[in-house]
Amino acid sequence: MQYTCLLVFCKLVVGFLFLISSLSKIKSFPQYANSVREFQLLPKLFTPLVATIVLISELLVVLFLFRWQVIAFSLASVLLVIFSVALASVLFRNIQVNCNCFGASQHTVSQADLLRNFGFLLCSCGGACLATKPELTYPITPLTFGITGFVSLAFFIIWAQLGEIYRLFQPN
Repeated sequence: MQYTCLLVFCKLVVGFLFLISSLSKIKSFPQYANSVREFQLLPKLFTPLVATIVLISELLVVLFLFRWQVIAFSLASVLLVIFSVALASVLFRNIQVNCNCFGASQHTVSQADLLRNFGFLLCSCGGACLATKPELTYPITPLTFGITGFVSLAFFIIWAQLGEIYRLFQPN
């Protein structure tokens, strides 16, 4: 039972992550595409195409979580690794750029963004492992689902704001 709850937790956290991320990117696509360009990883010509592919991939993660969980978790893991490599590259090259990971933002990429991605990567990899176990397919009660949903939403909200929390403790 606890592994089923853990699978539901991972599924909801990854679902919240990519749903909120993709909707915020749709809402402010020009700023998002601009931040992809400012990461300086690709020729400017490919920026709109890559930004669109990332956005579609994020939406696919959310859709696949309903039917093909292992594929969804695997795609989420690949995206999170790519995002983390891009963030690490920006930090390594000391480029001051806004991430815009969850919509338009005025805060530049920091080490906290890497830590945030690592936590989400643990959820997606853990979900992929748990989703391969057929014994975890039995249903859970609505109350258990509600509690698990509340905990996963709270975790997502706090963990997604890790950069903001980090900045609170930085000297001005």
